[in-house]
Amino acid sequence: MNRRLQFVTVSATCLVMLGAGPALRAAGGNISGQVVNGTTGAPVANQTIQLLMPRNGMQQVATGVTDASGRFAIARSDLSTDSFYLLQAVFQDVNYHAPVKFDDRGQARVDLTVYNSTRTAPPVQIQSARIIINAVGDKAHIQEMFAVRNSSDPPQSYVNVDGTFLFHLAKPAGDPTAVVAGLMNMPLPQPVNPGKEPGDYFIQYPLKPGVTVMMVAYDSDYASSKLDFSDSVAYLINSLELLVTPPSLSVDSSLFKSSGPDSETGGQKYVAENVPPNTELAASLSGEGATGETASAASASSDTDIKTQPNLMTRLGIPLLACFLLFLLWGLGVRVAKEWPQWKAQQSASQRQKALEAEVEKLFNSLADLDELFANGKIAEKPYWKERLEFKARLVATLKKAPPALLESYAIRHTPR
Repeated sequence: MNRRLQFVTVSATCLVMLGAGPALRAAGGNISGQVVNGTTGAPVANQTIQLLMPRNGMQQVATGVTDASGRFAIARSDLSTDSFYLLQAVFQDVNYHAPVKFDDRGQARVDLTVYNSTRTAPPVQIQSARIIINAVGDKAHIQEMFAVRNSSDPPQSYVNVDGTFLFHLAKPAGDPTAVVAGLMNMPLPQPVNPGKEPGDYFIQYPLKPGVTVMMVAYDSDYASSKLDFSDSVAYLINSLELLVTPPSLSVDSSLFKSSGPDSETGGQKYVAENVPPNTELAASLSGEGATGETASAASASSDTDIKTQPNLMTRLGIPLLACFLLFLLWGLGVRVAKEWPQWKAQQSASQRQKALEAEVEKLFNSLADLDELFANGKIAEKPYWKERLEFKARLVATLKKAPPALLESYAIRHTPR
């Protein structure tokens, strides 16, 4: 197999010399940028910047401070430019984040926009909302998602210890849970606080200018194969969907109008438009819920998750996690995170790399088999060299599409198949 190693090493060296593959990452990293107040348009001086690594919790890696023009620079020789980092600025009791993306030279430009905070409620409305009711056995799993828009002008972040998002749940069986879709759609668990009246709740998460997606989940009793659903929120809802599964359930509502089957959930869809604040989002459901293997599988999955990961996220339960996945497919008509397309592209790139690795391995094995046939006199010299050149050309073309890490791993390998 010496010819195999020699060919791979030479091919990899040639590719690097020709610049066919991406350049290797520089050692260490330099991050620079500016912090600007989006309320006033002015740069923010003397603002502390934290560089965080979201691994095993948010680990602080480095800090910096802005100058009089709001600019900052963080240079560290121990930064891994292939790792994921976040920049954080805590401004007027609100956390602001931005992802760090290094170029091939180890440089990253990251600008942060912060806003003045206000405790006076700004104009708030729900741009889009979706309620999913899934009847399984003697329980109705309910997930509610709200795209909450803060339309303050000038833009300000709304903070209030008495709650920034107020809602009412009619018949929860147990404590409701909630998450907020953070940067890159990362689910951020939120405490659900009881209000002054029974069934009233609030969440204290700051509402930054633009859209914040809130998600609430709870179970309700369905032992009698009937549910009188009647929740409400304290805001105008522009567009509202109610999704009911299984689709065989009967739904009676003066608010929601039937809109046919829903392709995402397999349930029935009902819609309402321009719903005033504090309107009862009422609907009566009846019929036999899902039973048998479906319910058992859901229960087993939930039990397993809670036993293996007894933390806050798993206490949210399977219904809320399913709710979050549905949200990712939900056409809100808003971009909750601009980085979502980039994340999808990274996932596609990962799949392409796996396919490239499989193709490279196949070509290496074919070359090795061909060499063995020639060494044992089972193939003539002329067809041997012809086929070998063809395999080499295909292998070089494949390696040109591969990232440096894959190129290096094959350039140093010498273990026979």
